[in-house]
Amino acid sequence: MGAPKSSNPRLGHRGFDKHHAIPQKRGPGGAAPEADQSTIQFQHPAIPGRPPQTTPAETRDAHAPKPPRSGCYAHQSMFHSVRLASMGVRYPLALHGPARWRRGSAPIQVPLPDVPPDHVIAASFASNQAAAFSFSLAAGRRKRAETARFGAGARRREASAHAHIGVPVDYFHTHAALRRPMLSLRCACPAPRRYLLSIAIRPRIIAPPTDIPADMAAVPASRLSQTTLAAADRPRACSPTAAAMALGITRADDLRAFVGLARHPATGMLGVWPQNLWAAARRGRLGAVELVSDWQTVRQALTAPQPRDAAGAPRAAVVASIRFDRGALPGSPLPATGGHLVAVRGVAAGKVVVHDPAAPADAVLRHYGAKMFAAAWMRWRGAAYVFASSGFEPGAANAPPT
Repeated sequence: MGAPKSSNPRLGHRGFDKHHAIPQKRGPGGAAPEADQSTIQFQHPAIPGRPPQTTPAETRDAHAPKPPRSGCYAHQSMFHSVRLASMGVRYPLALHGPARWRRGSAPIQVPLPDVPPDHVIAASFASNQAAAFSFSLAAGRRKRAETARFGAGARRREASAHAHIGVPVDYFHTHAALRRPMLSLRCACPAPRRYLLSIAIRPRIIAPPTDIPADMAAVPASRLSQTTLAAADRPRACSPTAAAMALGITRADDLRAFVGLARHPATGMLGVWPQNLWAAARRGRLGAVELVSDWQTVRQALTAPQPRDAAGAPRAAVVASIRFDRGALPGSPLPATGGHLVAVRGVAAGKVVVHDPAAPADAVLRHYGAKMFAAAWMRWRGAAYVFASSGFEPGAANAPPT
């Protein structure tokens, strides 16, 4: 089937980056160094000096050292998150502890609960180090799948799938129940000063919330449009453009530079989730891929209080991945889309306030009905970039740890 035609002529015939429908063959890419790979081990208790961050929205997926091993059946649904971060990271959602880094050739290994069929497992990693990294998922000796590499110089390598584990480039999709799965991260870098590692699991498709969320004061975001980019990038640059708005990028040349960083070296795609977070980290902001299922999580992310010592610091930010059929999101510059990203600013009078990069720069501000937007966002995967309010000096991206 052909891609839906955009109502904006400057977007060409697509208007979105439907990267998950692209075959997994890779284009040419550079080679990442293998000699100095490090290992992270999952560690408890929580970060010293910081009490465990548990909120009602996180209660159902709070991580434990030994996840429950319940049986997996097709009718079951699970929602689970693991977030590990360095000291000083101000992330609006619950953090479950630090990671202990040590030198070695073995990858990170984070145990996960049993995962039912037709679930999405999205892993993300952002740090002050610019090195390449990849994720793998294993369940037993023969069930193993691996993503492509992300980051600087990500070499050409096709994502490796399994009959029970699909890999649409940058996340995992379970085709069958997984018993005792293990998520691994391999990073060709020394221990970073600042990092955020996140793993989120939820059903691929759910019934979206139908409640009208209470108002949320709009967080700041710049106004940028993918229609201003080069013709080759214009139809598929919604992801880096929305992320750039959430990060407060304002200049056109800075947007073009950010799009260049977000381009996946091995495939040339612009909508690869971990690569976009890697690009944001090169500008000093850490973020994670979250799989959102309710408005409470959105509220927690957008209304997180600023620490007293963070005057003038950037606010936490959210970028939502949406898809909808023709006419299902009135007011959108796109009539329909199989994958599009927008910067979420808040909620006012039952409308979700967003900056939509598919619109011209002077018209990116949009107000979408909350129920229709929830259906477009949370029904299918519910993916989002959530950016921490804390950051680091971008110039120290490749500095060795102290």
